[in-house]
Amino acid sequence: PYPTDPPYNISSSTVITREGGKFGVAKPISMDFGAWDHGVIKPKDWVPLAVEKLKPCGVFVSLYDKRYISHLCDLLEELGLTIRHVGGWHKKNPAPQARKVKWQNALELFVIATMNKGTGHHYNYREGQHHDVITTPICQGNERLDHPTQKPLRLADPIIRWWSFPGDIVLDPFCGTGTFLVKAKQLGRRYIGIDSKEEYCEMSKWRLSQTETPLTEWIP
Repeated sequence: PYPTDPPYNISSSTVITREGGKFGVAKPISMDFGAWDHGVIKPKDWVPLAVEKLKPCGVFVSLYDKRYISHLCDLLEELGLTIRHVGGWHKKNPAPQARKVKWQNALELFVIATMNKGTGHHYNYREGQHHDVITTPICQGNERLDHPTQKPLRLADPIIRWWSFPGDIVLDPFCGTGTFLVKAKQLGRRYIGIDSKEEYCEMSKWRLSQTETPLTEWIP
């Protein structure tokens, strides 16, 4: 499968300043995630390349900004894929709305699509039923590294657990700190990660070196 978290191209110059709490002054939150999130690469630049490499039983999974995810779905359907879900990640602890003009942004969307129209794609139904919403906190604590949009392992877990089998190859073309790769290794999948920034590749390599493989060995 292709589980990935590409640039959303939504960065701005906004900085959210937060008041001090019981543990002292809170750090400001910058909404400029980096040069890579300023329209450098868009879905039409990479999705066709990814789809070319998918096997007939392959699965495509990508998070994307909720304002533009319909564009991603349209592109996938133009390329012949079948949309299985537009699901949601419900963040239990989103960034606060310091301006006091709207609700907190606690929802990110993802699309799941397959190469085939009926059955035959890799879907691990033996794991049981699952909602099309994943509820988990944003990345924090010891898991958090120096990446502005790092995704938590608890988000990656059901995506890889349900939409691939042990021994499958998990390829993330925007691997960042390697969240999907680490979870793939934990669940007995093979993995390939790609990122344009060498420092993020090094973070991924370090996390993978700290991750143990399952005791059970997959036999094809």
